[in-house]
Amino acid sequence: MSRVRSALVLAMVFVSGSALHTPAQAQSTGRSFLGLLSQEQVQKELKLSEGQIGKVREIDEKLRKELRPQWTSLRETDDWEKRWAKWKEMVDQFDEKARGQLRDVLSREQLMRLYQIRTQVRGVVATLSREWTANRLKLTDEQKKKVAEIDKATRQKQSEAFQGYRDLSQEERRARFAEFGKIRQKADEQALALLNADQKEALKKMQGKKFELQRRSPR
Repeated sequence: MSRVRSALVLAMVFVSGSALHTPAQAQSTGRSFLGLLSQEQVQKELKLSEGQIGKVREIDEKLRKELRPQWTSLRETDDWEKRWAKWKEMVDQFDEKARGQLRDVLSREQLMRLYQIRTQVRGVVATLSREWTANRLKLTDEQKKKVAEIDKATRQKQSEAFQGYRDLSQEERRARFAEFGKIRQKADEQALALLNADQKEALKKMQGKKFELQRRSPR
C-alpha cells in the first residue's frame, strides 16, 4: 500500500472508529453529524424518536448518493497533501449539507447536544483546526500556526505507524489501533497546552457534559 493511500485510510480509521477503506464509507460514520447519529449510543443520548431516526437515515442515503462522484474522483489525486486537503473539504461539505437538513428533524436542544458530542469526539487538534472554532476562541496567528504544525506532525506519525496494517493479525491490529490513539491523545494534549485559561474554558463549554463514545476496535 502506498504512503498516500495508507495515510488516507488511516485518517478514515480515526474519523470512523473502524477500519474503513474508502472516503464514502468514512464520511457516513464516526465524527460526522450523520455518522454520530447512526450510532445507538448517540441516539439514546439525544433521545431520538423512531421517526427522527428514520428521517436521519433518509438524509444520509440521499447525501451519500449525491456526493459519491466527488468521493470517487478523490482517487485521481496523487499528491498526499492535496488529497488530504480535498478529503477534509468534502467531509466538511457533507457535514454542512447534513446540518442544514437536520434542522428540520432535530430540536434545538438535540442539535446543541450533537454539536457538543461532535466537538468531544473530534478531539482538540481537529476542533482547533476548524476556522469557526479558531475564530470563536480568538486564536492568535501563532496559535493557529502551531496547531497546524501539530496536526501535520501527527498525521505523519500515524501514517508511519499504519504501514503494513493490512498484513497484521487481529490482535496486532488492536495493538496498532491503540498506538494510533496514543499518538492522537498526545497531540491533543499539546494543542490544549497552547490555549490560555479563557480559551480552555470556552472550549470546555463548547464540549458540554462529558460523553464517552464507545469506539469499536478495527477488525
